Amino acid sequence: MSYDTVLNAIRATLAGPLRNQHMHNFSADAVLNDDLHLDSVILINLMLHLETEHGITVPERELNKEDFDTVGNLVRLLLGEEQEAKEDEDFDPADITVHCVISCLCAAIRRHEGLDFRPFYFGTWDSEFSVSETHVLTYHSKDISHDSYFDWLSRLYGIGYTRWYDHTLSKAENLAHFEGLLAQKSGDDLLMVMLDMFHLPERENKFNQNPFPHYVLIERSDTEGMVRLVDPDYRWQGDLPRADVLNAIAQPTVAGGYTLHCGAGHAPSPETFRAYFEEGFIADHNPLPTAVRAILAYHQDPQHPERLADFGFALRELPVLLIRKYAYDHALAFFWRERGTPFEAFDAECDRVDAICDGYRDLHYLGARISHTGDRSLIPEFEAALNHLDAEEHAVKTLLKSKFDDWSIWVADTPQSARPLEATA
Repeated sequence: MSYDTVLNAIRATLAGPLRNQHMHNFSADAVLNDDLHLDSVILINLMLHLETEHGITVPERELNKEDFDTVGNLVRLLLGEEQEAKEDEDFDPADITVHCVISCLCAAIRRHEGLDFRPFYFGTWDSEFSVSETHVLTYHSKDISHDSYFDWLSRLYGIGYTRWYDHTLSKAENLAHFEGLLAQKSGDDLLMVMLDMFHLPERENKFNQNPFPHYVLIERSDTEGMVRLVDPDYRWQGDLPRADVLNAIAQPTVAGGYTLHCGAGHAPSPETFRAYFEEGFIADHNPLPTAVRAILAYHQDPQHPERLADFGFALRELPVLLIRKYAYDHALAFFWRERGTPFEAFDAECDRVDAICDGYRDLHYLGARISHTGDRSLIPEFEAALNHLDAEEHAVKTLLKSKFDDWSIWVADTPQSARPLEATA
């Protein structure tokens, strides 16, 4: 198959069944996000159309946006051409990020030399999400509260916070309050705000979601008309136009903000740490596969055959939720480091977590295929894959609980002066 054949198939699919409104920007050099505004759902549907209507084989691996930021690069990927590897020279395994709220709070913890932020990720693998009345999975909802994370930040590490966003006030009033806080912010504080990343096209948006509510930190900039955006979850910081950032905060899709007071901080006591782990550890079931199983049951109901066409949309935010499973890596790394366990076994468990995340990505695509084709014969394959992921996650949890129990015994028998968690910053 030739380059032009694949290019024309992409053009025809976007212009035809996907009804893309930005085809005037289409070319081999067009950027998928900035020029054609392709979010993750549109991209999956594009791949499905290319497979089913044009006979183009999609690679059986995760399709990272970095692999095909332009139409031309996507064509080359589909033709099987090797893409130049892009290395992150600053990558550190300690910088794995899985949840924007937790990542911002960990930025406050990391302000204090000697404090280990990893324990704060405990339970994030099962952090709250929402399923709508029509059984659509979503990582963000106005009914989801993150207050417990802030309370635990204070209890564990002694880092205080203030909720500055007032939901009883108008958006304009909250924006005015935000600008006042930014102008007066001390060096010991971090100003945290929720904004809609879709309205900051200058920023890399891995999931291309619209909307994409996301928490970041905002600092003053030395350049007039700019503010410094610090995104701990994507490990990025830089100056952006003040008006653009304010516009992203002003969107009706987002509402929230806190000030983190980082002047003081201390390591968690073993007792508080134990309480935090036990409160967030769900041993009897895995919420995400349980929810996906219920969503499948709703959409495959033979008495409502029209629902199956919406199954792919119902799972559209699964890629956002699956990365929370990488929080297991943080938890395992903490216990391995505390006890000085050989890291070969740790690496094997990280590989298991990677396989779980890859499995959810495959499941996401399979769900879209079922929705797109209406092929009910694929449903048993979906169910089997989901059951396998559920079992693998239970295995990780079983190991993690044993590591926690071992640690609890160890810390009880270890003199206080030798306990890493007892050291203060």
